[in-house]
Amino acid sequence: MQNQQTILVMDDDLALQTVLEIALREAGYQVVLANNGEEGLERLKTLSPNLVISDIMMPNIDGVELFERIKDRLQNEGIPIFIMTALTRKPWFADLEAEGAVIIQKPFEMDQLLNLVHDLLS
Repeated sequence: MQNQQTILVMDDDLALQTVLEIALREAGYQVVLANNGEEGLERLKTLSPNLVISDIMMPNIDGVELFERIKDRLQNEGIPIFIMTALTRKPWFADLEAEGAVIIQKPFEMDQLLNLVHDLLS
């Protein structure tokens, strides 16, 4: 059996978190959840995921601040970072993308997300 790839999902929307967890597990990934950016940072102290998926709008530490804090370490390890957002496209999205983030607009098709995940991790 091949080693399962681990995906860290950070989102304060528990319904979306659950949907993502089910879809990603069914696609064969191990999923670790965090309810916000602070919890995500805690998880990253002991976890080395293959991919991080984060919402932008979260309490305490939002996805942008989170990305700024974790990008250097994760990019050095070759770990892609997906950022999900319900915001319409903002000019500063380009800055995040230039720094290596992959931005996904909500609502998105789960197949679209799974295809992106598969492409990035294969």
